Order: sequence, then structure tokens, then C-alpha cells
Amino acid sequence: MNPQAHQWAQRVTDASMKAQGHPVLGPYMHMVRRLPAYVRLAADLARDPDVPAVAKASLVAAGAYAVSPIDLVPGIIPVAGQLDDLAALLLAIRLTIRMTPKEVSIPHLERAGITRENLDEDLSAVKGAALWLAGKAASGARRAVASGRRQIAATLKRLSERSGGDD
Repeated sequence: MNPQAHQWAQRVTDASMKAQGHPVLGPYMHMVRRLPAYVRLAADLARDPDVPAVAKASLVAAGAYAVSPIDLVPGIIPVAGQLDDLAALLLAIRLTIRMTPKEVSIPHLERAGITRENLDEDLSAVKGAALWLAGKAASGARRAVASGRRQIAATLKRLSERSGGDD
């Protein structure tokens, strides 16, 4: 493993250890650790001639969406920008697994070390993280609006006092 990849893996491991006890971030970080296995699984499924073409198309579309600069949530927004990409990839993998005969999909899942339950748990973790993040953003926006209102009220009061003193 090259040094940069090793540093990234170590940072993910460290963050995962810190977040383990968090009810939302713990499952999310657990899913992030499985991400390389999901990428390998998607690539293997896309190459398998026994996987239906429409299922392969969903994997290609999800991969293209993940690398595309045009996104529902821009990738420059930390965490939120990656959640939609992760959701697209996991949903495409789940769709592919469901559309592929079990005798073809099960060996792929076993080689990747992923179960259908893992996939459902990880999709739930992405959903939970998205909802948690949206809640945090809404709370921050409410605080910013309240602060802005207070500042505007204080400014109007000062202006009113100044204009009242000039009469």
C-alpha cells in the first residue's frame, strides 16, 4: 500500500474509533470501513457475464454519478457531498444483487465479505447520517437566523436612538 493510501486508511480508522459510540456516526463509520469491499463487489458484478445488463447499467450509472462534478449535493461540502454518492453506489449494488440470480450473486457477496444484511444496515447508516446532518444544518441555520435578528434589532434600536436624539 502506498504511503498516502496508508495514511488515509489510518485516518479513517482513527475517526472510526472516535465515532464508535455515537448512535449515528458509529454505524456510518462502520460502513465507510467496508467501502473498499463495496467497490470491489461492484466492479466484480459489472464484469460478470451472468449479471443482467440492466443491473450492470445501474452500477455504471452509480459510478458515473459518484465521479461526476454534477451532483445533487456538491462534493465540496464535507460529508454531505459524499452521502449522496454513497447512497447511489449502495442502492445500485442492492438493485444489482436483487436482479441477479442467487447462484451468481451469492459467490460475489461471499468473496467481498459482505452480506445482504450488511448492505441493508449500511444503507440505513447512510440514511441516518443524512438525516442527522440535515438536522444539524437546520439547527445551525435557526441559530444563525436568530443571531441575525438580534443584530438587526440592536442596530435598528441604535439608529432609532440616534435619530430620536437629533429632533
